[in-house]
Amino acid sequence: MTKFFEGRRALACALLCVPALLSCRRTAVPAASAAPPPASTEHSARGPAPRADSAGYPFTAAERAAVDEFLRRHADLRLAVDADRQNSRDGQVRRLYGVYHPYFVRGDLNDDGVLDFVLAFVRTDRSRDLPWFSVVVFTGRGGAAAPAFAAGAFIEKDISLARGDLSIDRDAVLITPDLEDESVRRYRWDPARRSYVFVGDEDEDQDDDTPLPSRT
Repeated sequence: MTKFFEGRRALACALLCVPALLSCRRTAVPAASAAPPPASTEHSARGPAPRADSAGYPFTAAERAAVDEFLRRHADLRLAVDADRQNSRDGQVRRLYGVYHPYFVRGDLNDDGVLDFVLAFVRTDRSRDLPWFSVVVFTGRGGAAAPAFAAGAFIEKDISLARGDLSIDRDAVLITPDLEDESVRRYRWDPARRSYVFVGDEDEDQDDDTPLPSRT
């Protein structure tokens, strides 16, 4: 008889423990899954991809698309901006020309009647105190061709331009490394080579003696 009552007590204890065990099981599962694995921080560490909008230049929609495509293909570069100029006298230049951006200029460089533009970029693996610049030309296609600009073509890479600027003289791209210095490098479009070539002082003197063709 004693064994009978002991068996009943054991069974009762077991039945009382079942709800407690089920309750523990229900609360344990969410606790294990409440904290999802941390998301990857690779993208946030790199920051947002650079875009043409970030430079503050007066790009047209077609120019902006060409620059964004170039940056997509050259992830090691970013747009050079006005703030990259060091010890600049941009205020004096702006008083002369009104609007002045040292690293962005437009012009018809290949005499086809369509505007091209020149833009400088900076390597992202260099500090802002010691930037390396690259100069790129975007040639306008004109007409209904798409895209409106050819892929950017490098003229010079990894140069010092923090104290200089870019400009266009007629159909030549002028790269001035330092505005305090008179040294200027010129590049012109060569139809035979289908590229921009360096123009030396001798070539400039020869061109000055050659009359310009009429463009009426």
